[in-house]
Amino acid sequence: MYEERFYRNSVFSKFSIEVSFKESDLFISTDTKISKENTQDLLQKYYNQIEDYTKKNPHFLSSLSPIEEDESAPAIVNDMIQSSYLTGIGPFSAVAGAIAQYVGNDILSAANEVIVENGGDIFLKINEDKRIGIYLGERPSLKNIALEIKARDYPFGIASSSAYFGHSLNLGRADLVTVIAKDAIIADGFATSLSNRVQKETDANAVIKFAKDNPCIEAILISFEGKLFLWGDLKIAD
Repeated sequence: MYEERFYRNSVFSKFSIEVSFKESDLFISTDTKISKENTQDLLQKYYNQIEDYTKKNPHFLSSLSPIEEDESAPAIVNDMIQSSYLTGIGPFSAVAGAIAQYVGNDILSAANEVIVENGGDIFLKINEDKRIGIYLGERPSLKNIALEIKARDYPFGIASSSAYFGHSLNLGRADLVTVIAKDAIIADGFATSLSNRVQKETDANAVIKFAKDNPCIEAILISFEGKLFLWGDLKIAD
């Protein structure tokens, strides 16, 4: 998870707004002005689609493993279900990334560069390299860092999961696992599923190997007991 103030004090593009609805709180940065009212409507639309589906299908919320796809479900729900088959955990684990991605994709019709952060899970379409702050927790042995993220000609996602802070269920012992993937929903799911696997230092090396072999993952950072493990298309900023 990215610590909110640490992240939001950095302005990545020319304009920024914040919108919130119930448990979702989005920070949005773009290269052109966008309507806050319209963005609020987008957030509420996708939040309500997920909430309404969950009320009718409680297993979508509670399942810790993939569930069957539902042709009658909204697209955002089925994308979460499909992602869960790749990551091996329940579909609701990717809810923050899903909302960020769907809102971000819609905003791209009005802007060329878009960053949508939702509780530390991020959808990005960036035209120049960016620096993103990473919060590793409050323990004295840990120090917050920044990552340099390269621009891509396609949207992608960054998500994190920690055993020690954040609201998501986490069964591992990593201080933080951060994943960059070609999709914010997949990044969100993998951040949780891979973090769950890290119980000891050797597990971090195994997770790095898994990431290297997975075509959905572009980069990963693992912080475990004061040590950093890094692979892929990112680097720690000076």
